[in-house]
Amino acid sequence: MNLLEFNNYFPTEESCQVDIRKKREAQGIICKRCGGKRHLWVNTLLRWECSECKSCTNLKAGTVMEKSHLPLRVWYLAIHLMTSTKKNISALEMQRQVGWKRYEPIWYMMQKIRASMGKRDSGYLLKNEIEVDDAFFVTVDLERDGKEPKKRGRGSQKQAQVLVMVESTPNLRQIKDYKKKRVMGYVKMLVMNELKTEDINQEVELAIHPDSTVLTDGYKAYSKLQQVVAKHVPMKILPEDAHKKLPWVHTMIANAKRGLLGIHHSTSKEYLQNYLNEFCYKLNRRNFKSALFDRMIIAGISDTWY
Repeated sequence: MNLLEFNNYFPTEESCQVDIRKKREAQGIICKRCGGKRHLWVNTLLRWECSECKSCTNLKAGTVMEKSHLPLRVWYLAIHLMTSTKKNISALEMQRQVGWKRYEPIWYMMQKIRASMGKRDSGYLLKNEIEVDDAFFVTVDLERDGKEPKKRGRGSQKQAQVLVMVESTPNLRQIKDYKKKRVMGYVKMLVMNELKTEDINQEVELAIHPDSTVLTDGYKAYSKLQQVVAKHVPMKILPEDAHKKLPWVHTMIANAKRGLLGIHHSTSKEYLQNYLNEFCYKLNRRNFKSALFDRMIIAGISDTWY
């Protein structure tokens, strides 16, 4: 769906209200007070009334939009811009596009949408052959900057540790030397407090199907992955061979870093996971095209923000 089509489908706040009502009723309304599932729509109040206890549920209640004072059309336009563009969009640019006076509500709205994207992706497991590697993303910490000396390398306060996992299967039909010999599937990126064996195993167990094969370099923290997956293939990889033996995981790391630097310029460690959620969500659904907007709306109304 392009911008002209979006304006045709949702020209007013009322059109967004009609759409979210249909989608929520299709999902099913559940009363917070008694758990009842039978509701009557009160058109004058724009909310549902429980047939059992008579308590009301408004359009945004129980969704990612709950307790937000932004109009529904602003939410819809933000979700459209975030899902229809290949590259990310900054909160400042979003503020300009939706014409909102204050920056903070727009920034907060976008963080909630990114968090919902991450929750949606967390429900799926990577399968078959998976490339796994760690990466270090430069972040900012306004509270610490200038107050303590900075370390270099692993353990630096300016870097966040990220575990990157990419589905990657051999492509035997690819004979061109300048192209990758593997086909990429889905991607997960997780910000880690520590890249220790037990932490990596725990995240891999949650993100990867146990019957899968994991391909890694020779980093010691990967030495016990055999405990949580069917097969672990550690490889001794020279820097000049990294793009051949683990081609897609390094490409995804480079693309994510370039996107963050080019669009957002800098991010804090506290919110880095949200930005990676957006990157992975859009990448994993790169072939969905116009359906991506509706899927994100459904994900948003299924996810209560706390």
